[in-house]
Amino acid sequence: MKHKINSKVSLVAFFLLSVAASLANAQSEPDYSRGDWVIGLNATRVLTDEDLRSPSAGGAPLPNANLSINNDTTVSFDVSYFLSNQLAFNVFGGIPASADLQGEESLSGLFLGQTDYGPVILSLQYHVLTGSKFSPYFGAGVGRIFFLNEKDRALTDFDVEDTWAPAVQAGFRWRIHNNWSANFDVRYAPFKADITGNLGPAPVEAEVEVDPTIVSIGVAYRF
Repeated sequence: MKHKINSKVSLVAFFLLSVAASLANAQSEPDYSRGDWVIGLNATRVLTDEDLRSPSAGGAPLPNANLSINNDTTVSFDVSYFLSNQLAFNVFGGIPASADLQGEESLSGLFLGQTDYGPVILSLQYHVLTGSKFSPYFGAGVGRIFFLNEKDRALTDFDVEDTWAPAVQAGFRWRIHNNWSANFDVRYAPFKADITGNLGPAPVEAEVEVDPTIVSIGVAYRF
């Protein structure tokens, strides 16, 4: 398995740093008002950490079988609606990332399959009052992970089932001018998905466990 950042540690560290900065600068002046809409457009890097669970071929376990999934860069958007000056609903989506599933360990050398995938995440965000251009926020919600355009490689009839994922996030906006802001955001949405296909004549089943860290940087506009 390739070496990657520890998603959970990175998100927790960013969360704690943001909380510390927020408390140090907290003021009473709100950055947003009830009824505000904020639309963001981002460049997004998807960093994955994955593991293959319970793989079998023809009903027999595949010992020491694993896989790796490449990181990818894509474009994302998010839309926030403010329920108050601190609480907002947020919807996150974008152009699906591309994933090459490469066999590892006993499956080394096999290009198992290819798919596009991505989440649509609904979150409730809490925006910290700072009274400055710096506007941190935190959120939690649920996402639906969609898998599209599966392509056969070593596995024929390759398929990955859509699934659900919990999601947490931490980020901040920096007001550039009037209603325009720069945005930085980190989301963590771990999920498990079922994989099926055929390796030669043998039907293959497995579950892939993925810990993705979704890092976005972009611009946002408040209406």
